[in-house]
Amino acid sequence: MIESTEAFRRQVHEVLCAHHEIKLLECGAKVRETIETFQPELILLDFHLADDSAIEVCRTIRREFVDRQIQLLVLGKGLDESQRLELFAAGADDIIDKSISRLELTAKIDVLTRLHSALMRATTAERKLEGYSRELERIVEARSQAIQSTQDIAVFALAKLADSRDTETGEHLVRMRAYTQMIAEQLRVSGPYQDEIDEQFLSNLYRSSPLHDIGKVGISDAILLKPDRLTDEEYNNMKQHVRIGAETLEEAAQCSPSGSFFDMAAQIARYHHERWDGTGYLEGLSRLQIPLAARIVSVADVFDALTSKRIYKDAIDPQTAYEMVCQEKGKQFDPAVVTAFDEVFDKLVSFSADYHHHFMNFSATTQPAVSHYHRSKRQTLTDLIEGETVILIDNGCPTVKLLSGWLQEAGMKLSICREYATAKHLIRDECPMLVIAEWGADVVAGELFFRWLREEYLPRYVYTMVIADQRTMDVVSQTADLGIDDVIAYKISREELLARLNSATRVIELENNLSVVERNDPLTGLATLRYLSDQLKREWIRARNYHLPISCIMVDIDDFSGINDRYGAEAGDKVLQQLATTIADQGRQVDYVCRLERDRILFVLPECAEISAYRVAKRIEMAVDQVRIDIGGREISCTVSMGVAERTNSVPDLDTLIRNAEMALKVAKSSGERHVVCLKHCQETASAMADEDHVRESLEHLTAAEIMTKPVLSVRETDTIASVAKFLLKHEFNSVPVVDMEGCLTGIISEKDLMQAFRKPDAWSRPVSEVMERDVVRFNEHEPCLQIYEFLSQASMRRVIVVKDGRPTGVISRGNCLRYMQSVDANAALGDPAKLANVLDSGVFEVATLNQLREILKTFESNSPSLESSSMEL
Repeated sequence: MIESTEAFRRQVHEVLCAHHEIKLLECGAKVRETIETFQPELILLDFHLADDSAIEVCRTIRREFVDRQIQLLVLGKGLDESQRLELFAAGADDIIDKSISRLELTAKIDVLTRLHSALMRATTAERKLEGYSRELERIVEARSQAIQSTQDIAVFALAKLADSRDTETGEHLVRMRAYTQMIAEQLRVSGPYQDEIDEQFLSNLYRSSPLHDIGKVGISDAILLKPDRLTDEEYNNMKQHVRIGAETLEEAAQCSPSGSFFDMAAQIARYHHERWDGTGYLEGLSRLQIPLAARIVSVADVFDALTSKRIYKDAIDPQTAYEMVCQEKGKQFDPAVVTAFDEVFDKLVSFSADYHHHFMNFSATTQPAVSHYHRSKRQTLTDLIEGETVILIDNGCPTVKLLSGWLQEAGMKLSICREYATAKHLIRDECPMLVIAEWGADVVAGELFFRWLREEYLPRYVYTMVIADQRTMDVVSQTADLGIDDVIAYKISREELLARLNSATRVIELENNLSVVERNDPLTGLATLRYLSDQLKREWIRARNYHLPISCIMVDIDDFSGINDRYGAEAGDKVLQQLATTIADQGRQVDYVCRLERDRILFVLPECAEISAYRVAKRIEMAVDQVRIDIGGREISCTVSMGVAERTNSVPDLDTLIRNAEMALKVAKSSGERHVVCLKHCQETASAMADEDHVRESLEHLTAAEIMTKPVLSVRETDTIASVAKFLLKHEFNSVPVVDMEGCLTGIISEKDLMQAFRKPDAWSRPVSEVMERDVVRFNEHEPCLQIYEFLSQASMRRVIVVKDGRPTGVISRGNCLRYMQSVDANAALGDPAKLANVLDSGVFEVATLNQLREILKTFESNSPSLESSSMEL
């Protein structure tokens, strides 16, 4: 704090010292040295310093410590507008009056310290992830451009067929597509179909509308180019072009990954000659039975046909054509579509007069808007906010109307709404740069709205301002709690508003960069599963609706813990980074790659069957084999194990598919290093084994709870290694589940884990949580017994743990399964399967040969009347 008045310094120190470390200065003479040694996050600067150096101190801080991201809060009294503007220009983040209350001062400082913390995190993360972010953006952009190019090439290649038959058709395609887009955009703003028309609908309509008459390629030139009126027979033949075009496009939809786009094109081709009153062709549909896209194209097609010269007629002037279209409202055309046509009629006429120029504009508007929030030194405020969208919530406040004029003059696009509910829809659709509302008109609704805005997942950060009387003591603290970025006064000037917007652009840039950081794993640069969840859900729905395959590969680095133990955590990070890059390079542009926990990487492959995914996994395996990582002058190599699974009708969602891949991975890991296992192969092998041993009938109707051994003994995470070792020796167990303080299963500890732990000198007193295996195989009580049997048939482990609500309730071993086999063609020399099960459960004879087991059973039967009690005691 740089403050010349001692009494005010003491007051502020008393307020802030409980939660902040404070350095007090009387003047700005030593500000450079103090910043270097003290490294502050926030500077409170008195405007009324004795040497009048406040402005120069601001400039010095911003000029010499630009990388420190220090927040600068100026304290003054009775400052006029010119002084405030000069402070903002010098680099002040905010200006408050010295008469401020303790509550408001604390709230301001909390907001600015959070901003500083966020700035520093963003700066650090940006430097570390800049390379990864650029590469990921390049991949995403390339994939988007590839899909976009494929669609556009398909459209114009097909539309060119019609162009080659009629020299007028080429111009007709351009005009009709533009008319269709204008009408659809108007319907999105007003009318009964706003919920049906979104960005995807507009994009598909723009690309598919030129294909409406593609079926005319199947009509002979004698009919298509006939200058006279068609006969009834010729007219009936001409009608068939809608069927020909629809069938062609439907076939394309089945073969194309852009199914929804060609589906809309097929609908338009088939139904654009249907009429609202039901007298159209070919199917005689009426009203809402006709798809919306076809109803829109119908109006645009007829209007252009009327105003264009054809071989059989002359062009009609636009006004006459307009009247003819309006006369068919409710007859041939949808009334709502005609209303939208009426509202954009002037635009249609203007486009028709100079369609080449407007066609380029329409092409540009269909490209996805990409906003870059990186500020260079040469960018001005006008450059930063021009063209940006702002939403004003106008409750009749005169200041809102004044601000709207200033913002429009600055080049911003305004959307004005009367209530918060409408603003929510606009924010979801437009994702504006700025939202401005009056505070106090409806405080409860305002609180709910701003809380919603901060919790809603939006593609970019939305800056918020409220208009309020800043003399009200609780306004700033209340709005800060809601996440509102700035509070402005009713009598704010135009210059101060623009100055605040200048500061807002820095916050927006920061928050958007933080969003980028959240999307990527900080170590590998791969996307996170949380970020990809929405895209993966859409891919899942698309695969389910269009019966497309989708597979996933779970990749795990073999002996990654050993690498960390031998070479250190930094070497492990380097290995993971190198392998992540190698693995990601093996996928297609349309595949999704993300990092899960620890050393696991998930591949999701849309439109890829399991056999193709298996080939990708083998390609990954070979690529990883060739990687050599330099660790301290030594080159080390790694291998990976992978599990592959494909979506089937029995897989309800993406999470289940991922779990299936994890199950296949567990089988791969249990088989040793460098294995690729498909879930389908596991299921087929297990099923064949069950059929061969005649156990399916015995087990398929049983659940895990019905055959498990209970109760199950367990130890806690906090128990020492010494006590757990004594526990295992006492009960003669080779492993035991580990639970937390709530009794939930967190891992398993075995004799092998304990033996490795005893290598360390202080092992006896360490908690078991440090050495236990957390990746424990578990099944719920309600899961089918047959599924567990098939898993134990393939896995190397002898038993699995059964849980209920996360808590262990029992154990199922291979012996449990054998007890319930009622019709097994067993070797008679082995005796009763139930007796054999007791021996196997002990684990002592895991490596015994078949002859040894026979001898052991004979010995038990001759020496003990109760084999069950003897074997269990053993």
